[in-house]
Amino acid sequence: MKLNANPEVSSSVPHVTPLEIKPQNTSSLKALTFYQQELKKVLPEGVFARTPGRVGYFLSFLTINIAIIYAVVSYDPAWYIKLLAAFVIGQLNAGMGFFAHETLHGSIFKSRFLQNLIGTIGLAPFLVSPSYWRFWHNTLHHGNTQLLYKDPDAFPTLSVYKRSKFMRAVFDLSPGSKNPLSYFYFFYWFTFQSVLNQSYMRFKNKMWANLDHGRVTKEFAPLIIAAAAFIYWVGAENFLWLVFVPFCIQNYVILSYISTNHNISPLTKINDPLENSLTVTTNRVCDFFHLNFGYHVEHHLFPRVSCRHAKTIHHHLKMMYPDKYKHMPKWKALVYLYKTPRIYKNNEELIHPDTSFLDDDESS
Repeated sequence: MKLNANPEVSSSVPHVTPLEIKPQNTSSLKALTFYQQELKKVLPEGVFARTPGRVGYFLSFLTINIAIIYAVVSYDPAWYIKLLAAFVIGQLNAGMGFFAHETLHGSIFKSRFLQNLIGTIGLAPFLVSPSYWRFWHNTLHHGNTQLLYKDPDAFPTLSVYKRSKFMRAVFDLSPGSKNPLSYFYFFYWFTFQSVLNQSYMRFKNKMWANLDHGRVTKEFAPLIIAAAAFIYWVGAENFLWLVFVPFCIQNYVILSYISTNHNISPLTKINDPLENSLTVTTNRVCDFFHLNFGYHVEHHLFPRVSCRHAKTIHHHLKMMYPDKYKHMPKWKALVYLYKTPRIYKNNEELIHPDTSFLDDDESS
């Protein structure tokens, strides 16, 4: 399945549908700095200033969540009230995660202490160490977006898939595999992958060689202890409402953005955000609670710029690069994600390993 803008073009691979995403023109790939220099000529200077006032989001979300949890444990309301509470907790946990993401990029506070404090609290519901997140997301992912072997968020080529037992197992769980288990992917995978990486994979893969393992261990272990203590405190009677349902909701929110932001985009050897990233748009309510996280091309162009200014950058990108800048409604991107497999035949073509008739030489 080629990443092609023309839905009428047929695919050479069975059971796959072309995407309405403009194909990559290798000769048109530009380095990240090219767009930064061009956009800085037209963007207001205020866009590049830190936005400490946005801490109001974080404090509000945290306060509301604490109040809801305390009320559920103390007053034991009816099940439907608990279900509503669980949904709100999950959404606000996702919002705090998005705020931690901004903060750890340095767009809110200059202080490293405040960054770490917000990062620890905001990512705690996902069991993610702030030092691990900085290395995984800021260094590896932003530094090597959609670059095979370098970006931990990029799916592999068919040749890598065939050599890796882990990737063969993961493929069945991922959107586009056609496996029924793939429809549960968004509800757990973000935390599952994070815990797996922090507890095991970082010691086994050279990708993590430069990670500060000692610091990550010191941050990760207390998170596990705190999670166990929280589960014990809420008790078995509230596990479903205060642990399981919020866990599923917050994972779905986070990962449904992350997956659509990159996993239907081509692999690139040059870090060109207009090629390897996708902006997904939602409604104003989601933009408010999710802090404009869907504007992801904008974020990759200026990681240290607060997502408060994402729509301003979005406006200029549409004017300056109308034929290259990729954006679509989030619901549509989710449909494409499940219509297409996650394995790359090459940089621009997705292929399902079980319906492919390619041999090893042709798939490299």
